[in-house]
Amino acid sequence: MSGFIILSVALSALALALLISVALTLSRLRIELPANNPEAALAGGKIAAKAERTKPLVLCAGDSLTHGVVSVNWVDMLIRRMPEIDFVNAGVNSELAWNLYQRLDPIIKLDPDCIIVLIGTNDANATLGMQRALGYMATQRLPELPTPQFYRECLTLIVRRLKAETTANIALVSLPPIGEDRGHYAWLRSEEYSLLAKNVAKDEAVTYLPLRERLSAYLEGAPKQKAIALEDFLRAGSRAHIDHTLFGKSWDHISAANGFHLLIDGIHLNSHGATIMADLAERFVRESTRVRESTRVRA
Repeated sequence: MSGFIILSVALSALALALLISVALTLSRLRIELPANNPEAALAGGKIAAKAERTKPLVLCAGDSLTHGVVSVNWVDMLIRRMPEIDFVNAGVNSELAWNLYQRLDPIIKLDPDCIIVLIGTNDANATLGMQRALGYMATQRLPELPTPQFYRECLTLIVRRLKAETTANIALVSLPPIGEDRGHYAWLRSEEYSLLAKNVAKDEAVTYLPLRERLSAYLEGAPKQKAIALEDFLRAGSRAHIDHTLFGKSWDHISAANGFHLLIDGIHLNSHGATIMADLAERFVRESTRVRESTRVRA
């Protein structure tokens, strides 16, 4: 009997150690920055000063949708499509517009030719209940409660500083929907925040990339998704990360299993969604760098 107890305790300890190891691995992957992040580009000397560059530099800034660890990486798609251009990935998981505003210094120091900003999904997500808002305030050290007005103010500050302190062509991207059910309040909230991004782009005279509009148009011809509770999005996100990281399931496999067409877990992009984003970004980059090159030749 004592041997059985010892064995049970040992197995329990082993299971606990495994769970802790898994949790630490997933946590590390979530916070580990892309290899081509702004600080790495500056520290490693991989990006030359603007006057000495032989290739245009494009910087993509945002949250997990850009970071590309828990979402299909559209920045990597651009890297494969356009080897004649250097790309820097300034996406950080879980961040809001306020967080991005706090880390503009290295982005500005790089002085890219183009800057693409896709930020706001966490801002919208943070307003879907007080518990969620307080959680974001604690983990992201926000100075005030997340609101649409706070998001618009932060996004405006981001654009104005980038305009004032870089020579980049700037594009703001509308947000993907939260979920694929048009009748869900999370869809409507993300739609509201997309309109804010569109208005900021108009007010500040920068390019607007209609990601949400393209995704919504795609979904119009797709079978209607079954209604999903907001809490299920959260569970789907955690489960998706485990299935992908530990069991090697593809994001598209997980997306299909969850019943989505463009999203993985109700928030992050699968290959179809990321391809639509990459298509929009590629067109903007090619048009912007062509204009800059012609301007440089004339000068």
